[in-house]
Amino acid sequence: MIEALYTQFHTYLLARCTALCRDSAEAEDLVQETFLRALTHIGNIQDLSREQCRAWLYKTAQRLYIDHIRKATREAAADPADLESAAFQEDFSAPVVGQLVGRLPPEEQAIFTLRYFEGYNATELGEIFSLPPATVRSRLAAARRRLAGWLAEESGG
Repeated sequence: MIEALYTQFHTYLLARCTALCRDSAEAEDLVQETFLRALTHIGNIQDLSREQCRAWLYKTAQRLYIDHIRKATREAAADPADLESAAFQEDFSAPVVGQLVGRLPPEEQAIFTLRYFEGYNATELGEIFSLPPATVRSRLAAARRRLAGWLAEESGG
């Protein structure tokens, strides 16, 4: 069963993961981890239709990627030296903002980091997080307001 899944969907999944990660080596790792996850859940997916299997594989890869981003965000927030070198846009140029990002809720933190550290736009983030672009923009605005408030507190204003 896993061989058939691999034969049918490897090329498709690799292309989707490469678009998601924007890095071919990371995409290959993600595809490998997705098929390992499929192997451990083979009982759940063996009765699915071809399209359902494809959707399961992509959704699993997407969730693994989000988990990876969240972990990287937490690790980056824990290391102030890395945050000082990060490029911020808009009014978020102070190094202290990097430390404050770690205080955001996990999904907001991931969206903010991907937008302002990695350069993803609202449409791309919507695809990653399965959200409408307007919701992504709303969450980014909420994160910016929170950060601005925390910055004002930090600067004594």
